[in-house]
Amino acid sequence: MGDRDKIANVILGISVRVLLNVVMLFVLVQGFGTGYRFSYKLFSDIPYRSGAAEEYKITIEEGSSVLAIGTLLEERGVVDGRYLFAARAYLGRYNGRMLAGTYTLGPAMSPDRICQILCGMQSEETS
Repeated sequence: MGDRDKIANVILGISVRVLLNVVMLFVLVQGFGTGYRFSYKLFSDIPYRSGAAEEYKITIEEGSSVLAIGTLLEERGVVDGRYLFAARAYLGRYNGRMLAGTYTLGPAMSPDRICQILCGMQSEETS
């Protein structure tokens, strides 16, 4: 029975290592997929919902951070996510340039266009 126990332990050890490798591979593939989707949304400058017709009046308070603005836009359904919006604003050098006021924004606008409007680079500002 000693040889059977050794063989069983070897088989169990190999099975555990294979299972761990499969789990690590799954986590790695999921991580790459998530990173790709985030990067694609960040750099492609596509609207959240391109066919959407609705627009919302959104008021930005004085001194609001980019992340706070992104949270407000995410809650209203204008952008896909607050962190995507904040990253886009930082990469597009819009951070610190957004002006307080009331704006008409919608999910059919690209993140870059939304940032331009919030920075007063287009005549969409209503206040």
